[in-house]
Amino acid sequence: MKTWIPVKEFSATNRVVHHLSAFMFIGALLLMAYDKYFGSSDAMKLHQSFGMVVFFLYFGRIVLMAWFGKPEALGTQLEKFMAHMAHLALYGILLLMPLTGLLVNVTRALDTSVFGLFTIPGFEERNMQMYLMMLDVHSFLEYVCYLLLLAHVGASMFHHFILKDDTMRRMWGKTG
Repeated sequence: MKTWIPVKEFSATNRVVHHLSAFMFIGALLLMAYDKYFGSSDAMKLHQSFGMVVFFLYFGRIVLMAWFGKPEALGTQLEKFMAHMAHLALYGILLLMPLTGLLVNVTRALDTSVFGLFTIPGFEERNMQMYLMMLDVHSFLEYVCYLLLLAHVGASMFHHFILKDDTMRRMWGKTG
């Protein structure tokens, strides 16, 4: 049973969501790094907002791919399998990072404001055991995220510059 409807290239909506979520995700990583080195609560609030937007965008992207389809991976059966597993890992990390980050906040009994548009309330009381567990998971996923991001960009460049196939052009909607 096919999970996705095969199409020639990603829909325009799917491409916009992909690039916007990539921008927001990288922005969240940069804001986290800025907060880590400079201790800026404003940067952390933006980091949290970006994270929640990434969650909603990527959840929506998964729905869009089910609705509009997605191109089948190019290459051998092994390469297609590896691409499928890599994308599942990316989808997982793009959903788990914001969720665990949210849980880090709510278990500290802190509200999470998303750009001041709406607020996700924290627990009434701190749950330090759950907080420490979610912090460990979120921190571990951070390193997994860096590896997946490097692999994703590296594979894209490999397809574009070495294999010279249509993988990147399909993502940008420029197939012939």
